[in-house]
Amino acid sequence: MPRSIFNETLRRGWRSMIFWGIGIGLLGFVITTIIPNVGILKQFENLMNTMPALIKALGMDEAAQVATPEGFISAGYFGRVLLFVAIYSVLAGLNITANEEDQGILDVLLALPLPRWRLVVEKFAAYSLMLVGVVMLGFVGLTIGSMSAALQVDALKLLVGSINVLPSAVLVLAFTLFAGTFFKARNTAAAVTAVFIITSYMLDLIGSLASDSPLARLRSISFFSYYDNAHVMQTGLNLTYVMLLLGVTVILVVAGVWFFQRRDIGG
Repeated sequence: MPRSIFNETLRRGWRSMIFWGIGIGLLGFVITTIIPNVGILKQFENLMNTMPALIKALGMDEAAQVATPEGFISAGYFGRVLLFVAIYSVLAGLNITANEEDQGILDVLLALPLPRWRLVVEKFAAYSLMLVGVVMLGFVGLTIGSMSAALQVDALKLLVGSINVLPSAVLVLAFTLFAGTFFKARNTAAAVTAVFIITSYMLDLIGSLASDSPLARLRSISFFSYYDNAHVMQTGLNLTYVMLLLGVTVILVVAGVWFFQRRDIGG
């Protein structure tokens, strides 16, 4: 049946999507609800001016960026939400092949008259759609919270910032898929993916803090640097970064399918 794997994956995963989406939505609600007034934001700006390293760590160019409702949300919500969504991406990516192979279920699925590539591609598509659901539920939480915020928040910027989470989150999903097809052990795939995320985060952080040194070049190999949440909230999506992240995602999915086609499942 066309899209049978896709539909079954959605049926089995939508509840988890709702739970994760509600949790991230609550984070967005809290962050937007506690936006301080103009006076406190000004004090916050003065404080940030005394900590230039922290400004760089937040991905900002100057303290004045933080002292706006959008800047406050960028630092408080978008600065950390990708890490939470990445955890969901890892759990979802392991469900594409690694978990079922570890449990011995994959042998049964592959006994069906179903091409291997369809199993991978349809599951990846289903979990990508659920990632959209998780991120959009986060946007709902941001929007509801902004209604009671002390200062007006641009809803379009909240939407653009939420959309900007997706390319990086889908890339993590694709990397987990690739690791799950490349390595036979599920725990190895999970560990390699965790190292990938943590290393990318640390390279971006170190590169930001050492922006005037050769270490800054390390940021170019971190997907977090192309997330660039602070500037997206100020100027909109960077389509070059989006296309780069999606291009790497496609490569990882194709590589994952290639390795899965050649895997000796259960051997």
